[in-house]
Amino acid sequence: MSGWAADVSCSYEPIHIPGTIQPYGALLVVDPALRWTIVAASRNASAVLFETPWLKAIIGSSIAQVLGTVFAKALLHRFHEERLGGEAPWQSTLTLPDQPFSLDASSHSHAGLVLVELERSRPADQAEAMTAGRLLQEAIVELRGTRNSLEALGRVAARHVRLITGYERVVIYKFDAEWNGQAIAELKNDDWSQSLDGLHFPASDIPAQARALYQRSPMRFVPDRDATPMPLDADPVWMSARAAPQAIDLSFARLRSLSPIHMQYHRNMGVNGSISMSILHEQTLWGLVICHHRRPHHPSPGQRTAAAALTDVFALRVGSNERAATDQARRRELALLSALLIHMADAEDVTAALTEGETTIGNLFSSTGAAVLYNGTVALIGETPPETDILELVAWLRTQNTADKLFQTNALSAAFPAWTRYTAIASGVLAVFLAADRSDVLLWFRQEPQIVNWGGSPHADASESGSILPRLSFERWVETRHGVATPWDDWELEIADSLRHGIMEVVIRGLRKVADLNDRLRQSQKMEAVGQLTGGLAHDFNNLLTGIIGSLELIGHRLGQGRLADLDRYIGAAMTSANRAASLTHRLLAFSRRQTLDPRPLDVNRLISSMEDLIRRTTGPGIHVETVASGGLWRTLCDANQLENALLNLAINARDAMPEGGRLTIEATNARLDDDYADLHPDVIAGQYVAISVTDTGSGMAAEVKARAFDPFFTTKPLGQGTGLGLSMVYGFAKQSNGYTTIYSEIGQGTSVRLYLPRYLGKDDAAAAALPVLLPSSQGSEIVLVVDDEPVVRMLIGDVLRDLGYAVIEAADGAEGLRVLDSPQPVDLLISDVGLPGGLNGRQLADAARVGRPDLKVLFITGYAENAVLSDGMLAPAMQVMTKPFALDALAAKIRSMM
Repeated sequence: MSGWAADVSCSYEPIHIPGTIQPYGALLVVDPALRWTIVAASRNASAVLFETPWLKAIIGSSIAQVLGTVFAKALLHRFHEERLGGEAPWQSTLTLPDQPFSLDASSHSHAGLVLVELERSRPADQAEAMTAGRLLQEAIVELRGTRNSLEALGRVAARHVRLITGYERVVIYKFDAEWNGQAIAELKNDDWSQSLDGLHFPASDIPAQARALYQRSPMRFVPDRDATPMPLDADPVWMSARAAPQAIDLSFARLRSLSPIHMQYHRNMGVNGSISMSILHEQTLWGLVICHHRRPHHPSPGQRTAAAALTDVFALRVGSNERAATDQARRRELALLSALLIHMADAEDVTAALTEGETTIGNLFSSTGAAVLYNGTVALIGETPPETDILELVAWLRTQNTADKLFQTNALSAAFPAWTRYTAIASGVLAVFLAADRSDVLLWFRQEPQIVNWGGSPHADASESGSILPRLSFERWVETRHGVATPWDDWELEIADSLRHGIMEVVIRGLRKVADLNDRLRQSQKMEAVGQLTGGLAHDFNNLLTGIIGSLELIGHRLGQGRLADLDRYIGAAMTSANRAASLTHRLLAFSRRQTLDPRPLDVNRLISSMEDLIRRTTGPGIHVETVASGGLWRTLCDANQLENALLNLAINARDAMPEGGRLTIEATNARLDDDYADLHPDVIAGQYVAISVTDTGSGMAAEVKARAFDPFFTTKPLGQGTGLGLSMVYGFAKQSNGYTTIYSEIGQGTSVRLYLPRYLGKDDAAAAALPVLLPSSQGSEIVLVVDDEPVVRMLIGDVLRDLGYAVIEAADGAEGLRVLDSPQPVDLLISDVGLPGGLNGRQLADAARVGRPDLKVLFITGYAENAVLSDGMLAPAMQVMTKPFALDALAAKIRSMM
């Protein structure tokens, strides 16, 4: 075999343009763009077409001149209707004038040309075609009624193809995922001792180029292997004008001559006449129907057509059979999955639920072993490698395709050489990662197939030049294969992913149960802390009230005595005590998520930049403050004042953690929290967020301190130096803003607190975006209606407004205020407490007033904001809110900005 040259290999030569045809018929090549002129023909065309020598040349004539006007018109009509596909050529019969025989014509269009293949009809052809038609009907009926295995279907198809065509051997040949073939059924003459049934054949026997051609052209027919191929002659002028002068594409030509290596392959097998037909399932080359004869054999066109039709019917039955087999296997696995999930539903431990009981993950996917790595522990089922090596494998798997939730291979050792020692029991692996961090994983293992029966050595012979040559031997050759397991089917991967979702539901339910218990524990701890600190809080408030009351009394005494020198000192002391009391109540409301928020679209970069000087002054010169602005930062919807308070609290905490100085970094970035992250954190909603980080280089937190950092009243500061509400306020503000807060800390390294605030996707609020010009006094004759059930508050607000030039109307409750608003009395602004007595609260009063006064501006004032009253913090246009207590100059500025 060493004399074969490299250019004969069908792995390299362009087998769709051989330049020759088989001599049992003639080929005419017609160019529609050249007025349907015959531009090339096989050298035997005259001998096939005419009984006596024909004087006129075929090349250069029109198709009508050679085959008649009737045939030419029909051919042209089908061409323009695009009904000359190569996969299904037009079959017709024609008779030429003065010729005693008919011609079977097969016509198709390809690569801009029309190819007409002609074969002389024989006297027995018609009778053979009728017999083939009857046999085809019988075969279809039997195939429809066959409900057994794929091999049983193959035997039925092989038997009927053999009856129709008269070949000595018919083989049904199936490709696997690697394009190796297997003979799944065979029928042959008893005197032919060579048997291919059940044997495998390597992919090199039918290389990729040949398979691609077989997918395009469904039939290859060789009546006589040793017949001399007939060359194609072409018009040299026409050939020179083509972009590729040497190439006439014969992909769909049934007369196309086969490559020399193909012929040698048959010669080595002892096969002379042959035909092979492609089994196409869902537009993919599933396999072949292969027919062999030890002598030349020429079935009629009708017999070949019937065999091709039977092959198509078999392809349909293959599809339904494989779907049925897949559905049966899928149903079996789904039943196991259902039993496993039911078992898990009542389980307290995920690993035990997956590995103990009648149904475990080891029952799934025909695996030889399985493993569960959950919460840092490993559980093994069936035949598996040792735990230490599985941990090594998992560490490697975590680095592979990190965005994927599943990993699968049927040849693990090829990618992970350390696994070579376990190929006998775990060549294939399927890994399912339960969460985005890949900390928990399920594994299934499959062992390698032990023995493969090849039809001869799978290692193709090769010449000294390196070309692939046809094998000489087709005897059984047994190979023990290592490192390759049965591949994982797509439906198995789908079920594995369903199991992952089911487990995550169980885990999430467990996490939610734990979260509920933690909430109850936190509430208990909070109430205990409230009880423990009630005395301390009362002490603080009494001190504050003493400062306020005492200062006011002294002011009264000094005024009575006419002594005015020290009044500023007492007024300042009273204001300081009052502001400290107000700060404490704000923090309590923030933790309980009951504070009044005024959420507006916010540029966080701008807010952080505006706070930089304040934070520097607060932290002092020993701490380097750095703010990092991110380009393209999303906006968020939140209360800017409360966010400033939160950042200031975090900066103060950071300062206290760095008594010797350090670095404080405040940074805002865009962040996405995906479903997997949300699954592991039940209080998180997946989505897009603006993440604001406050990071220090201070002392850091111990694990037990970090676990309680958000708890109310918890503080590590000395008595009297902190209420323990700072981080609680930050946490409460974030939650009330539909956000999330995390703490990252290490002892001696520092702490980073990150606030996640939801991305705002709405339009800009022009009023919020622009900084108002605050003019405290009235600009004309504006009329303000003040509604508050507290007489002192009502009196103070009214007096301040009158001093500023506003006309003021006072009302003690909602009903009284509504009577004013229902009258013709002009009102420019309504100032109302939220919690009013008498059954009509402030929000209801504003809504009722706006029915008749749709443009009425409203300012709510409140000491405690019920979310239901203020629509969970979301206010209508031209409505704003202030929280008591407030400075009167701030009230004047707010009113002026709204007017």
